[in-house]
Amino acid sequence: MKNLILFVFTISILGCKNNSKNTTEISDEITTIKGNYIFFKDAAVLQNDVEIYGVFLNDVAKELNEKAAAFKTTDTDMVEVEIRGIISNKKDANILWENKIEIVEIISISAAKETENILKLGTE
Repeated sequence: MKNLILFVFTISILGCKNNSKNTTEISDEITTIKGNYIFFKDAAVLQNDVEIYGVFLNDVAKELNEKAAAFKTTDTDMVEVEIRGIISNKKDANILWENKIEIVEIISISAAKETENILKLGTE
C-alpha cells in the first residue's frame, strides 16, 4: 500500500507541467500587449489589466506619441493601444517601474474607454 501511494505521488509530481510563463523575465521574445498608454513630459507608461510597464522611449514609442495625440483631449489622457514589444525587468536609470517594455510595432490606437482604474501621471 505504501508503494502504491508513493508511486501515485511520484507520478502526480512528475506529471505536472507548469505551462505558465513569467513575462517579467528578461527576454528577447516579442509579445503583443493591449492596454492604456500615456505619455506625459518625458515618461511613458503602458497599463493593462495585469501589469504596469515603463516604456523605453525609442523611435517607435515617439511615433506612437505622435499618433496618440489625435485621440487625446488633454495631455494627461490615456489612449488604448495594441502593440508588440519586448518585456524586461532590467534596471534602468530613467524608468523606475519594475516591468519595462520596448515597443517594436504599433498595431492599433484608439481613444481610451472611461474607467475608474486609470493611472494619471500628472497635470500641466
